[in-house]
Amino acid sequence: MDIPSISQTLAENTAANAANANSTGNDALGNLSDTYDNFLTLLTKQLQNQDPLSPMDTSEFTQQLVAFSNVEQQIQSNKNLEKLINLQSATNAYSAVSFIGTSVAIDSDKVMLQDKNARFDYTIDKAATKATLTIRDKNNQVVMITDADGSVGTHPAKWDGTDVFGNQLPNGQYSVSVSYEDIAGKQYTADITSYGVVDSADIEDGAVYLNVGTIRVPLDKVQHITKPVKAA
Repeated sequence: MDIPSISQTLAENTAANAANANSTGNDALGNLSDTYDNFLTLLTKQLQNQDPLSPMDTSEFTQQLVAFSNVEQQIQSNKNLEKLINLQSATNAYSAVSFIGTSVAIDSDKVMLQDKNARFDYTIDKAATKATLTIRDKNNQVVMITDADGSVGTHPAKWDGTDVFGNQLPNGQYSVSVSYEDIAGKQYTADITSYGVVDSADIEDGAVYLNVGTIRVPLDKVQHITKPVKAA
């Protein structure tokens, strides 16, 4: 009977071992155990059928045993990492609740119009000879365009929700942009910071997302958080 060599077994099991190492749980350990049992059976057969005058090189199956040990350790590490991730997700879920009802400053050009009011800042880095503020609706249609302050600095702005014709627009999400040019005619775009109140929060893949109306913001885009002042 032809017995596959240890080197053949090593090559055939490399992919399976790598897959086991990248997975977690009892399935991965079970698969590794089955592969290990098969390996020992094959090794026993080879030892029984080896040529006494030319014994097997033990370094080959020693390497395989070390590989099995490394894979098992990796699976255990992945299981512990998964537990830590689940714990972090639970912690994030608790922390997300604390953001609801707070006022936040967001690194975003999206603004929420609520009750005829939308707040945002725009920052001019270089003295501008001309600056233009443009507001677009959710369909990217321009609803307002007007001159902006072109002096260097951060400029607070409010929009009452009226369009270029003076019509009142509905509550919802809009986008803001400020373009400007310097004395040499070079074009720039201002950074926008929008403001709003968090009304809900989501946890996705362990990350916290805050919802300001329909604006969904990852936590790392929040620049400032202010808790509401309780009435005396």
